[in-house]
Amino acid sequence: MDDTVRITRRGLLRAGLLGSALLWAGGQIGCGGRHAASRPAAGSGERQALTPAGEAILGAVIPVVLGSLLPGDEKERRRVLAIGLDTIDRYLAFLPEALQREAGDAFATLDLLPARVLLVGTWRPWSETPPATVAAFLRSARSSRFDLVRRIFVFLQSLAVLAWFDQRAAWPAIGYPGPPVERTSANWSLE
Repeated sequence: MDDTVRITRRGLLRAGLLGSALLWAGGQIGCGGRHAASRPAAGSGERQALTPAGEAILGAVIPVVLGSLLPGDEKERRRVLAIGLDTIDRYLAFLPEALQREAGDAFATLDLLPARVLLVGTWRPWSETPPATVAAFLRSARSSRFDLVRRIFVFLQSLAVLAWFDQRAAWPAIGYPGPPVERTSANWSLE
């Protein structure tokens, strides 16, 4: 009696088709039209490039990355975070469309439940994830053996730093006197 397994071309094709069908079905269940509904309509006055998933993820990540740099007063902290999210939205809106898509894909992937469970270790949505869990995810991502996970860490950390240090309130702590030429809102309009 021979215990070896023979792989045939037909069996390999069946396995490939079955795997593809499972991936497609999982994507349909997990994403469920999320990509189309995740962007606000042009001219709606809402976010221009930052998706709701991205906003939730950054809302959990920014306080962990910035820690004690943020104001201690809860009302002021929320105000500063809202300004930071507006800054990130403007920043992403000025990126080329291909980079905007990549950022949106990164946020959509991190928002998927299977990715959250595997990477972050929680079943909770980002808005309900405890800061200690987010911090553990960031430490793990920073030293991950997978390049993609390390890139996601750098992406999230860079956006968190941008959200804070673009604000005038952060400048005195680092000795930055401000830009030599003051920018106006007209310089930043998207029209």
